[in-house]
Amino acid sequence: MLLSKLGPGPSGFASPTFECQRCGYVSTTDTPPDPMVSDALGWLASELKPPT
Repeated sequence: MLLSKLGPGPSGFASPTFECQRCGYVSTTDTPPDPMVSDALGWLASELKPPT
């Protein structure tokens, strides 16, 4: 699989498209979600604290 093009993605990310040179299969990957916008933000504000 080789990178065939980079398309625009959500703010600050690109959406790469890969193409197989042998069979012509094309795959577009999704960009990773922004961790500051996802459900992971709840973990940052949790009551869990590192050991002292």
